[in-house]
Amino acid sequence: MNNRFRWLVAAAGFFAAACGGGSGAGEAGGSGEAGPSADAAAVRAEIEAVTRRWEASLIAGTPEAAVAEVFTPNAVRLPSGAAAVRGHEAIGRALEGSAPLLEARFTIDDVEVDGSLAFANGTYRVRGPDGTELSGKFLEVWKQTADGWRIHRVMWD
Repeated sequence: MNNRFRWLVAAAGFFAAACGGGSGAGEAGGSGEAGPSADAAAVRAEIEAVTRRWEASLIAGTPEAAVAEVFTPNAVRLPSGAAAVRGHEAIGRALEGSAPLLEARFTIDDVEVDGSLAFANGTYRVRGPDGTELSGKFLEVWKQTADGWRIHRVMWD
């Protein structure tokens, strides 16, 4: 797999939060009348912290080293137009040799929490080592684990 494709695959699938909107009860960080619960706000804050760690690994060119800090052990990545990638080992292999990104900017628009699962969606924009830019939208399912909130399922375009 060539380096350009590697950074596109790595960057497109992982999200570092910048800021968010959202609305309604049960969502973390919205402007709905009921407002977010303290628990939902705490979940959103943790999700943003984890995704920022992921963003740093993408910029450093070391995403394979951060897989366990970001994904559940049986996570599934669902890249557009490609086969699903399942679990830490396969995700790590898919990311080996990733080139450092020049920029990775991701915005979580909404986070909704339902028990031990949280759902996040938003947009991303990344710039590879050759200056090529990629942008789109994503949907993530996060799962609460003994180590904190981790991405359990992710898809993007």
